[in-house]
Amino acid sequence: MKRLRPALFVVGVLAPCGCGSPTAPTTTPLSAPELEYRLIAQYGLPFFCDPDFYPIAREGQEQRNALDQFQAIRANAAEFAAILEHLGLPDRADYTADEKLSIYREHKKLTYGVQLTSSSAAYDFSLRIGQTQGYRVGGTITSSGSITETSRETSFNTCPVCLVRGTTIDTPAGPVPIEQLRRGMPVWTVDASGNRVAAIVLATGSTPMPPTFEVARVELGDGRTVTASPGHPTAEGRALGKYAAGDRLDGAVVVATARISNNGRATFDILPSGPTGEYWTTGVLLRSTLTSQPSEHRSPQP
Repeated sequence: MKRLRPALFVVGVLAPCGCGSPTAPTTTPLSAPELEYRLIAQYGLPFFCDPDFYPIAREGQEQRNALDQFQAIRANAAEFAAILEHLGLPDRADYTADEKLSIYREHKKLTYGVQLTSSSAAYDFSLRIGQTQGYRVGGTITSSGSITETSRETSFNTCPVCLVRGTTIDTPAGPVPIEQLRRGMPVWTVDASGNRVAAIVLATGSTPMPPTFEVARVELGDGRTVTASPGHPTAEGRALGKYAAGDRLDGAVVVATARISNNGRATFDILPSGPTGEYWTTGVLLRSTLTSQPSEHRSPQP
C-alpha cells in the first residue's frame, strides 16, 4: 500500500510548468524506490487516492494499518532503506508508533503515487500531479536518475472517476473493452450540435485502486446498464454515484442502483477527439475525466 497524510488523498502542488527541483543523476545505480523519490523531487508530491481515507475514512484506521503492516514494509529491504534515508531515520530494531506512521505514509506514497515499469536499461514512469484539473506525466528514468519526460496530458484528478476493466466502449467497429483502446483508434463521440460522429482516441489513462474501492452500477428501464466509479461524470455533468431509482439518465429512467466491489483492480478512461469529451459505454453517454472541458451540446442523438 502507500502514502498520504490525514486527508482523503495526497496531491502535489506544482507550478504550471510541471517542474520541481531537478536532482542531478548519479553514477551509482539506484533502486526502484530511490528512483521514485527522484521523480517526486522533480515533480512534487503526486496525486493518488489514499486507501485509508478513500472511499471511506475510519477514525484510527491509518495508525492501525501502520502498525499492522510495519513488518511487511520492513521486509522490502530496498524500499525500507529508501524510506529511512528520506526521513532521516537510522536503521534500528524498533521504532515508535509515530515513526511507524511516518514510514507507512512514505510506503503509500511510493506504492500509489508513482508507477514504474522496467524497460530495458531504464524504467517507464507515470504519475499524476495537481488536484482536480492537473496533469498525467509520463517518461523514462534511468538507473542513475536521469529523467526524460515524454508525455504530459491534462488529467482530471479525483478519487477515482473511471471505468472498470472489461467495460466496452462503442466504436464504429463495434464494442471494444476500454483497456484495449489506444491512441488513434476510432470511437463514437458527440459533436457540439449533439450529433453522433466518429472520432479518435486522443489519450488513455489507468489508475490503480485500493482493494476496498467500490464502483457504482446503474440499471436503466430500457435495459442498458453502466458500471463506473461513483464520481465518473455523465454527459449531464452529474456523478454516476449520485443517481437513484426514478432519476433519468441518458433519456431513460433509472430502475436500480448498487455499489459493487472492484477487488482492487485498476480503472480506465479515454479522451475522444472533438469538443465534448464524451463517449458511449454500453450504450450510455458519459464524459471523459481526462479533460475538464464542459459539454456544450444539448440533445445527444442515439
